Amino acid sequence: MHLLDGSPQTPEEGVLHAFMRIGRRMRARQPGDAVDHSLHIVLFQLKCTGAIRLSDLAAKVEVDASTMSRHIRSLEQAGLVQRSPDPNDGRATRVELTEHGLVQFEAASKRRQELLTQAMAGWDIDDIKTFERLMSRFADGVNNVADERAASPETTEALEKP
Repeated sequence: MHLLDGSPQTPEEGVLHAFMRIGRRMRARQPGDAVDHSLHIVLFQLKCTGAIRLSDLAAKVEVDASTMSRHIRSLEQAGLVQRSPDPNDGRATRVELTEHGLVQFEAASKRRQELLTQAMAGWDIDDIKTFERLMSRFADGVNNVADERAASPETTEALEKP
């Protein structure tokens, strides 16, 4: 970025700047939200998977087990998730959305979708479809590069060093 005015000097910097601005707004607690964004991500994953072990949920959300335990405790206290015995292992439990959790998740998702819809008000439908296609392609590219980096021997060695 340009040191004097903060304007991006390359298209890539422009994309990064735009994502940071959007990310701040999308992560911000929206009026009516029952939980903050980090917990909303957990609710989304539970909606997608159904009942799941805490360790598996932590892996899917890409956080450590202790962080996920804190998240689940907060969500339990709010009545948004519940634990149940794992039918395959009596020592383990699974976590799942409660009916209230599903309602809260869907309401929060609707608010965020409305924010995006309003932001694109006046856009031509073809522009919206093109934007969606390019964003999906870009997201796939970012995920692929991040996965390749995580799997590379250099990354593994760097993570293993004390």
